[in-house]
Amino acid sequence: MSKEKNTMEPAAGKNALPLGLRQNNPLNIRKSGANKWQGEANGHPEYKFCEFTDIVWGYRAALKIICCTYRRRGWTKLSQVISKWAPQSENNTSLYFAYVLARLIRKLDLYKVKDFTLPEPTMENADVYICLVHAMAVVENGKEFEDLIADGEIRMAYEMLFPK
Repeated sequence: MSKEKNTMEPAAGKNALPLGLRQNNPLNIRKSGANKWQGEANGHPEYKFCEFTDIVWGYRAALKIICCTYRRRGWTKLSQVISKWAPQSENNTSLYFAYVLARLIRKLDLYKVKDFTLPEPTMENADVYICLVHAMAVVENGKEFEDLIADGEIRMAYEMLFPK
């Protein structure tokens, strides 16, 4: 599926990658009996996270949660999205939020803000969501794997949800 496959891997091979990248689930979406995602593989039964047949499907599932489910629940502030995605009981939510916000400020040329309201998910706003998901994937998998997170794959996933 991926047209822009980033083939860089650590010297030790695919097994040296974090679980999220090995399972094509870069935002570490948990398995749920309520959801069977498009592109979801029949992953290892002992893993608590979804596995996808291609990383684009993993990005699509994450974007669907953020752009559709969270928006429907009224969670449009970046702080709300990050607090829900990475709860304090499992993560350092404030550091997660700070990293993602700093990346959005830098990449989108925003003036220093304390929070950010995510715009309506349209093709005109694709870059906001691509930047958001990229930053979240870096936090989820580690900065040392940032070169493996391809904006082209995130864009493909976004376009699957919001076609031109």
